[in-house]
Amino acid sequence: MTEHSRDDVDLSRNRDHNRFELRVGGELAGTAEYVEEPDGIALTHTVVREEYRHQGYSSMLMKFAAEEIIASGRAIKPYCSYAAAYLGKHRELSHHVSWPQEAR
Repeated sequence: MTEHSRDDVDLSRNRDHNRFELRVGGELAGTAEYVEEPDGIALTHTVVREEYRHQGYSSMLMKFAAEEIIASGRAIKPYCSYAAAYLGKHRELSHHVSWPQEAR
């Protein structure tokens, strides 16, 4: 397993591909895909490459996605199981979440 400093991390929103991206050392390490809906932004799928798992990168990606959605004034709609688990643990974000029925 290759260790990376947090200085190597770049988080961005790729509007052309409807996803938030996590790059480590310039390499695409993870994505959180979304769909823009009239009443919020639905997080539909999150994936972090295996070699980057269990190092906190998934949480960094989800925190960034949540902050970006909140900053846009939209509600977060977690359809993705990872997004739902992350937001369930971070109750301080609960007033920004619109829970889809199937994510409960």
